[in-house]
Amino acid sequence: MLSRVKLAATISVVAAAALVVYGDPRNAPVTHAEWARMLLRGLGMDEAVKQTSTAAQAFAILSWQGSMSFRADHYVAGDDVRVDGEGETRHVVATGEVGEVSYAVAVVRGGDYRFRVDVAGSPERPISAELARAGEVTPLQAFSVKPTASMGWLDAGSAHLDPGAYTASVLLPRGATLGHVEVAPPCVQPIEPVGGWKAPAVLTTEDAAETMIQALDRQSDLPPADTPIEVDGAQFQTEWSGSPVADRSGHLTSAVEGGTAGLRAVVLVDLPDRGLYTISAFGLAGGGQSWTADGCMKSVLCPRRDPRADVAEWRPVLTGDFGAGHHAFSVLLAPGAVIQRVRAERKKASPADYVSTLRRLGFDVGAPGPMPRSRTAEAIRFLQKKAAPMQEQLCGDIVLPMTPPGGRSTAGVEAPVPGAGQPPGNVGTGEPALGGGTNGPGVPPTLPPQDVTTPVQPLPNPAR
Repeated sequence: MLSRVKLAATISVVAAAALVVYGDPRNAPVTHAEWARMLLRGLGMDEAVKQTSTAAQAFAILSWQGSMSFRADHYVAGDDVRVDGEGETRHVVATGEVGEVSYAVAVVRGGDYRFRVDVAGSPERPISAELARAGEVTPLQAFSVKPTASMGWLDAGSAHLDPGAYTASVLLPRGATLGHVEVAPPCVQPIEPVGGWKAPAVLTTEDAAETMIQALDRQSDLPPADTPIEVDGAQFQTEWSGSPVADRSGHLTSAVEGGTAGLRAVVLVDLPDRGLYTISAFGLAGGGQSWTADGCMKSVLCPRRDPRADVAEWRPVLTGDFGAGHHAFSVLLAPGAVIQRVRAERKKASPADYVSTLRRLGFDVGAPGPMPRSRTAEAIRFLQKKAAPMQEQLCGDIVLPMTPPGGRSTAGVEAPVPGAGQPPGNVGTGEPALGGGTNGPGVPPTLPPQDVTTPVQPLPNPAR
């Protein structure tokens, strides 16, 4: 009994000494590395957190500033494969008739993600690749890649991914070799504090406010920096002529609408200054809208679950960093969707603006300075509460019916863009970089002008 008392006393002395030397971990400052993982948990990305053994991996998921690349031997599951080579040259070789390796992919920003593989094999035996939601067997998208005898990067294809956890799988025929798997992002607005993520940096209240607003995709709530720029529906170019629609009072107004078969359209907007802009559209959600900025940054407006509740109103489309100059905004309108006007509004984006905006949304991070640990726990609970409805409203991409009026198929047709747009400043790049359209990375191909809607008794600007 005496020895136990001495042992307990010794442990108490050691613990007290540790507190003196290192401090109470419950009162230790929260670092960027810890906050990044907390954000992922707040967004329901628990599976992603399990796969992040380093702070850099968590930062990469949140920022998506470059491609997410996996060395072949870093798979989370493998069957009928072996690992050959050493160090950075390690690769996976199929030992069975079909070997399979899988990798965990986490997406916090929706968009069209491109899948590439660094492989070698027989051209007569294609390699298959699949993207599926984590825990599900049926793939969202499947690809077939014809390898060459020597190792090289091959583009498998792209798939629209909503925020969530996914599994990227590669099926290798016997003897095929896999060096790397890459998921290349679209242009996405990163989730990161001013100056970027720094693992040992202490989290400030301003850092917390900025990253929470970004994680909730509520940068559209930031205060305006100047008067918005608005363009009328008559300035859209479409695949075929849109027709005027009537408001509730019966007046006709120039607009583009999805009709019964859907519609693709594009509008050019001249932004006078570089900055953070929110693009909004006034009209009806209808069966949904799929927007793309400069052929790269993508956002989907989901259809109204109750069509009877659909009303004409302003809806934020996307928020991103844009340079001064012409920008092309293309939209795919599902049946019933209508756009009357588009607005580009530059935002104030100082740390104080993020703090005040988050306060209006319901959470106060407190005075400038290090974020108290107890406050971060409350912040994540707030984030979880606000993020849950976002997950429930995800609807995937918008797909048009195959044949529009006049019998012309819309399958595989891109929105017409009469000139090169200026891509956002945060275009993700692979290694080597992925190409875009004929005008360069992130820029849609130039197509000839199409029919333009003609205004008929245009109404005054919709109410702000």
